[in-house]
Amino acid sequence: MANVEKKHFVDPAWPEHNPADGHVVTEIISKLAGASSPWGDEKEFPVSAVETGYVHPYTRINR
Repeated sequence: MANVEKKHFVDPAWPEHNPADGHVVTEIISKLAGASSPWGDEKEFPVSAVETGYVHPYTRINR
């Protein structure tokens, strides 16, 4: 562990390959602040219960 070579870069998470314009999207140049939603930025929350199709489970207890 003592002979570990130091890496000479500031941010190891910054990608090597930059898409299109040469810059990755950050909050500074994004149209929305914060992380993008996995469901898309146009989806509005909260979603109505009817739209989700959720059915609450029912458990009948054996007695």
